[in-house]
Amino acid sequence: MTQSKRTSSIFSISNYILLAVFMFPITFMTVRHGVHVSLFALLLIALIVFFQNKHTHFRFEDKTDLIVVLSFCGLILAVLLGQLFRSKIHMAAFDGPSRILFAGFVYLLLKSRQIAYIKILDVAIPVGLLCVLTAVTLNPGAYWGDRFATYFVDPNTLGSQTFILALIVFLSITSGQGESRWLLLLKLIGGAAGIYVSIYSGSRGAWLAGPFIFLLFLLIRFGDFCRAQGAERFRITLQTSAIVIASIIIFFLALYFSDAVSSRVISGYHEIRNWFTGENLDSSAGTRLSIWKFSFQFAGENLLFGYGEEKNMMQLMSNSPLNIPANEIAINTMALTGPHSDTLSKLLSSGLFGLLAYLCLLFVPFYFFYSQRNSLLTDKKRAARMGMYYITGVFIAGLSNEQLSLKYLCTFYGLMTVTLLAQVLQASADGSSQPFAHYSTKANKAPMHG
Repeated sequence: MTQSKRTSSIFSISNYILLAVFMFPITFMTVRHGVHVSLFALLLIALIVFFQNKHTHFRFEDKTDLIVVLSFCGLILAVLLGQLFRSKIHMAAFDGPSRILFAGFVYLLLKSRQIAYIKILDVAIPVGLLCVLTAVTLNPGAYWGDRFATYFVDPNTLGSQTFILALIVFLSITSGQGESRWLLLLKLIGGAAGIYVSIYSGSRGAWLAGPFIFLLFLLIRFGDFCRAQGAERFRITLQTSAIVIASIIIFFLALYFSDAVSSRVISGYHEIRNWFTGENLDSSAGTRLSIWKFSFQFAGENLLFGYGEEKNMMQLMSNSPLNIPANEIAINTMALTGPHSDTLSKLLSSGLFGLLAYLCLLFVPFYFFYSQRNSLLTDKKRAARMGMYYITGVFIAGLSNEQLSLKYLCTFYGLMTVTLLAQVLQASADGSSQPFAHYSTKANKAPMHG
């Protein structure tokens, strides 16, 4: 290979894509604005490829691509529609939805390349979790009391995201299917780091996602068991049983030996019970329940278009007939911190149109992941299942902790989802003329009975 060819290979577009995809899980919760660099780098590459028109396959190949991109346009359209209805434009409200929109166009670029993105994420996610652990260890001044946080990520967000990603890492382990021992070790250490950070961030809302993700995992494994035969059935049963038993043991050990877990779980139970009995409304969980109750009532006053995300929300709530002493704590807390729920956040800010756009953003990708969960191509199957676990975690955690409110959260969700969608929906090809083709073709076929 000549020097010019080597240089051309190093500076190829696929190399830049590979680097951007590798870096976004690592910089997500460790470098402020770091995740945006990957998004805008990929967007710039997409624009260059589009205007050069050298790759005619970078386009809407079928209605699937159109549906995916439209689902990523929904939030920004809902925000725009609501602001036009209220005759007041508030540009800051477009920050998060615009990141989602950009990710939709990045999807077209990623899908056009025969790169095995799942293999990149296999390494990048556990490395990212280890970086998060390093960040909270080296910067203890960022803690909120005794709860883990970083200098720009609050404990609830930190706990939710690390817990979801850690479960994904553990459930992505494919023992006996060509995974190297070093990668297996990296996943075990990275996943453990994520669980550790999640425990000491004290995010109870994140922990609620665990049972739902594991239930989804068991349903998928049951389907694998039904399709398998002979020794493969035994392997699936043994592996699944080991994961379930290990998870139960770890949970009870954490509950018994970790004050951070036991105190948060027990206090959460008493706070919820006291709220329902009326003994104490002014607790962490009680205040959140009051916010939710008030939010549903308040949303009904402008159900179709919502109230926007302007700073006069406090005035609107104060003038509401629902502004009674019983709702005082909920109103004051919500004015400062929001409704603590993605569903309610979108319903209040953009009405039913915003809620519909939010649900489409989650469940349109989930449908495509579900449809490919048993693909004969291992990379597609693993990416589809990872996508299902991830979206389930975001949705459940988002019921009590906002997961799609801030710009960096929207950027990460957009990149994570479109990267997995690109893997799942990219055309099957040997990729012989594409860089990194060997990543896409080796060990790519799953056993027919798996």
